[in-house]
Amino acid sequence: MLYNTGNRVVVNGVSYELKTPSGQSSGVKLKVQDNLTAGIAYTLLLDFDAAKSIVVTGNGKYNLKPVIRAIPMAVSGAIKGVVQPVSAYPRVYAINGTDTVGAIADNNGNFFLPGLQAGNYRVEVVPLSPYNGIIIDNVSVQNNSVKDLGTVNLNN
Repeated sequence: MLYNTGNRVVVNGVSYELKTPSGQSSGVKLKVQDNLTAGIAYTLLLDFDAAKSIVVTGNGKYNLKPVIRAIPMAVSGAIKGVVQPVSAYPRVYAINGTDTVGAIADNNGNFFLPGLQAGNYRVEVVPLSPYNGIIIDNVSVQNNSVKDLGTVNLNN
């Protein structure tokens, strides 16, 4: 595969070949400097800075050293909580319209429902018999946020 074919920069009306020394072998690397929340989906907005990316060398040639700022944009939220007693082996569902996301509580009763679109959800906790299920309506999920339902206690 050929890299750098036909890449040029024009400075004061003169066209110069534009080399990409490290990009030819290692590609472009993106660094995200933000703190990201586990279980949240993100889209990265890439901002290419041409002014910082084209560098003149000591011998009057030009290199392309891409400066790309990665800006994460949260596109989902999550719901978490704890269901007790653990012996109910509960399944937990988050329902928004026809979209349903489910999880099974772990050995400590913890559940986590990631990747949810922003909106209001109906959360259904479905345990094994003899425990009664619970429905929690209007659970608001926002992008870049984890809604904590705390401890949900089941009765039998």
